[in-house]
Amino acid sequence: QYGFVNHALELLVIRNYGPAVWEDIKKEAQLDEEGQFLVRIIYDDSKTYDLVAAASKVLNLNAGEILQMFGKMFFVFCQESGYDTILRVLGSNVREFLQNLDALHDHLATIYPGMRAPSFRCTDADKGKGLILHYYSEREGLQDIVIGIIKTVAQQIHGTEIDMKVIQQRNEECDHIQFLIEEKESKEEDYYEDLDRFEENGTQESRISPYTFCKAFPFHIIFDRDLVVTQCGNAIYRVLPQLQPGNCSLLSVFSLVRPHIDISFHGILSHINTVFVLRTKEGLLDVEKLECEDELTVTEISCLRLKGQMIYLPEADSILFLCSPSVMNLDDLTRRGLYLSDIPLHDATRDLVLLGEQFREEYKLTQELEILTDRLQHTLR
Repeated sequence: QYGFVNHALELLVIRNYGPAVWEDIKKEAQLDEEGQFLVRIIYDDSKTYDLVAAASKVLNLNAGEILQMFGKMFFVFCQESGYDTILRVLGSNVREFLQNLDALHDHLATIYPGMRAPSFRCTDADKGKGLILHYYSEREGLQDIVIGIIKTVAQQIHGTEIDMKVIQQRNEECDHIQFLIEEKESKEEDYYEDLDRFEENGTQESRISPYTFCKAFPFHIIFDRDLVVTQCGNAIYRVLPQLQPGNCSLLSVFSLVRPHIDISFHGILSHINTVFVLRTKEGLLDVEKLECEDELTVTEISCLRLKGQMIYLPEADSILFLCSPSVMNLDDLTRRGLYLSDIPLHDATRDLVLLGEQFREEYKLTQELEILTDRLQHTLR
């Protein structure tokens, strides 16, 4: 994982207990890291676990207490790192904030390649009291961080005090933990209603043909209850000719990256307000070969990620996946056989791709500067 987690833990100890205690913790963890942890450098997960175990011993606190303290500190670290504004606009309340966390993580994954972020989704608790937060992570034993972060977010951003506890733990390949979240003083008991019940207007016939729709929305896929593709956009069809309408299953071409659910028609409907990310299966996309030592990077390059929204079409009893290619820069785009002209003018992905081109160079310089600064600080000690 990237160093911002370890760096935030370092700040927690130094600000609350002093630099000497942090050095004791590093010695206890048998870490020979010189200087501070760097935000843009990837460290092995084992270092984080070792640091938490060492901090628990040195500070004489259990790991759960330390992780909750870390959760609070991580929120402060995010604020100080310039993410304060984006955290505040994720949602007007705790539920909306949590529902949009995956979208934020997916965006950050384009800034920090290879980042393996957790995934979150919300469901209603029984009898409408509170909500259940489903937390998926490859890393075990870090659920107390989630409690610390979310309690702090609720208090600092939404002015709400919440009770939060683990109600179910499951040992699966992808760790799935459920939290019950209840507001201590909820002023919005009747705020959440079923937003999917719209009065259908059947008097107006369709005025747009499939041909025009496919041209206007070059990145879309429509599939039925059996997950058979019935229509797709021009750009997708050009790079993935396997998507023959009526003869191709969605599962034969794509795997689901987010959210962490078994892909089915009913499963998608139950997460209709969640951002979806689909990735083509290996070997289907004709991409330019690129020499790369990192196996994970090679896998990502050989696939096309599509990020977007699932929309239920009641008149056809089908689902429309309205999406955009998830790419970092122009090289990512052209390597997959796509062009800037494939992205419609109304799609903000155009701007993001061009900004990503500029950001890539700035990121390299920032990374090099961070490493150089740390070396200089270490030399002057």
